[in-house]
Amino acid sequence: MTYTPGMVREVLSNYQSRAQDARQRPPDDRLGTRAPPLEEAPWANTASLWSDIEQAMRSLPFNWEKILFAELCLGGGRAELSTGWRNGMSRHNWREKVGDFWGISGGEVKKIVDESIQEICDTLNGATFNCEREADTSQDSQREVVDSVA
Repeated sequence: MTYTPGMVREVLSNYQSRAQDARQRPPDDRLGTRAPPLEEAPWANTASLWSDIEQAMRSLPFNWEKILFAELCLGGGRAELSTGWRNGMSRHNWREKVGDFWGISGGEVKKIVDESIQEICDTLNGATFNCEREADTSQDSQREVVDSVA
């Protein structure tokens, strides 16, 4: 199975609805549905998917993990289900609120979320180590340390 950024984003965005009601609702166009006999638990595939994503999230830096969780898991979800914490707030305004808490801008929150999702996909898909990217990151962090000391 190949994990894509869109799939990971969708799973994390539906965190609230999955946590609130673990059973999926029947389609609206039918009056009732009869569930087929179960071979295994209905959540087995989703549980392994969640477990994989949780393990990959643990490999992220602490603040990236928390920003990703606040942006997608708490602020995500569909507006018509009112499952997110945004309470009618636009996605942009929610990003600004998350950024205010961490002392960064909404654009930086979006960048961190996108990079975190890509990092999760790379981890889950077994991507190779990118030395150039890591070297750039370490140089940037060294510059930040030098700037903060000066």
